[in-house]
Amino acid sequence: MTNNVYLYYGNDEYLVGTNARQKVDAICPEAEQALSLEVVDGSAAKIDDAVAAIDQCIAAFRTVGLFGGKKVVWFREVSFFKNAVIMKNERVKCLLGELASDIKAGLADDQFLIISAPGIDKRAVFYKAVTAVGEVEEYAIPERDYEARPVALQRAVSLFKREGFTIDSAAADAFVEKTGFETRQIMNEVEKMVLYKGDDKGITIADVQTITSASGEAIAWDFTDAIAERKLGDAIRIFRQLLFQKQTSIGLIIQIESLFQNLLRFKEYSDAGWLRLNGNRIQWSSDPELDDYFSEMADDPRKMHWFRAGKFANQAMPYTARGLAARKRLVVDTHERMLSVGTIPHELLLETLLAKLCAPKPRRR
Repeated sequence: MTNNVYLYYGNDEYLVGTNARQKVDAICPEAEQALSLEVVDGSAAKIDDAVAAIDQCIAAFRTVGLFGGKKVVWFREVSFFKNAVIMKNERVKCLLGELASDIKAGLADDQFLIISAPGIDKRAVFYKAVTAVGEVEEYAIPERDYEARPVALQRAVSLFKREGFTIDSAAADAFVEKTGFETRQIMNEVEKMVLYKGDDKGITIADVQTITSASGEAIAWDFTDAIAERKLGDAIRIFRQLLFQKQTSIGLIIQIESLFQNLLRFKEYSDAGWLRLNGNRIQWSSDPELDDYFSEMADDPRKMHWFRAGKFANQAMPYTARGLAARKRLVVDTHERMLSVGTIPHELLLETLLAKLCAPKPRRR
């Protein structure tokens, strides 16, 4: 008996799926897969679906290969491993216990089990059983922006380099700002850029602005950027696009509240002399008062990525602190109207708010 068990998991679904597929193909070449490979779909949002998937996996696992040959089972995209309700169900725990027992007992030399999942509770008995005898690889995108962004930047630059292209730092930052941190989105946009550039091997920020598509998260940033910069036409257009993509007005107004909170913060730091802008980069002062103040904060702005922090600071400059505070109150008031019982559609309330927020500065006489 041997332990031919492999677990690939993590929130970077592209790398999880790609590496699981590579392992399957390495063990069972495509020419053999019709006879030797059985794929079990593990995506389940309900207890009954999870029970059926585990039951199918166990049955496949215990069935010998056709003509007594190799047997490879791929338990793919097992979504319920991170669903606390499903994992607490007695039938689910019992079946996973059976599968864990089979794994611990060891597999025959020609038996293989590959599991891929978007996440798994590391405290679970099943996870411990797999890690005790199998190979486990995690592919995770860090949850915090300041941790995830450098990983995405390195991945994008490396992918461009592999294709024989160079990209300057400003263009790389703008590229990741648009694509977000998902590996699949980054790879898709790298491929598109390579095709667009052809023999011209240098990528500029103008190229990124021309050809790179914004992810859902990046579109949301474009929305708040348009508001901060008083570009009403862009704000309305992106707002309607986000509604078409099933975003809610409540969710969007929360983002606008966060925008003005950040603009107000950076304006106050500037007025206090704690920061100085050098183009799009911030230079923080070495004032001890600043260190004391920021040490009490859960989200120290000095740890924010320089590109985003510099953008907030630049966007805040044309406003006064009083003007930003007034806009923030306007956003909060509109949010409260949305939450109260009323007949005015949320979309109309938000479009009216956008018109007020993006109103041009009054001319001085």
